[in-house]
Amino acid sequence: MAQIDKTTQFNQQLSITAEDGGTVNYATLSGSIDQYGVPSMSYYINDGVIYREHLSDFRTAWSAFQDTVFAESDKVASAVTE
Repeated sequence: MAQIDKTTQFNQQLSITAEDGGTVNYATLSGSIDQYGVPSMSYYINDGVIYREHLSDFRTAWSAFQDTVFAESDKVASAVTE
């Protein structure tokens, strides 16, 4: 019988409001936690110009994203070891 693995996914789009009122995504943050509580995270920069203009915002969001994933990872890992 095949094993079914459970994972938890996290995704966040970083965006700005353009001059025309539309939304422009400039970065995508992704993360997952496997059934043992092992986290994996990455980001993709969709628009390098906007990213550089909002570097501080990106770094703040990336840190908060990592904190969120690690907090959930800790919960899953502690539940596995109980």
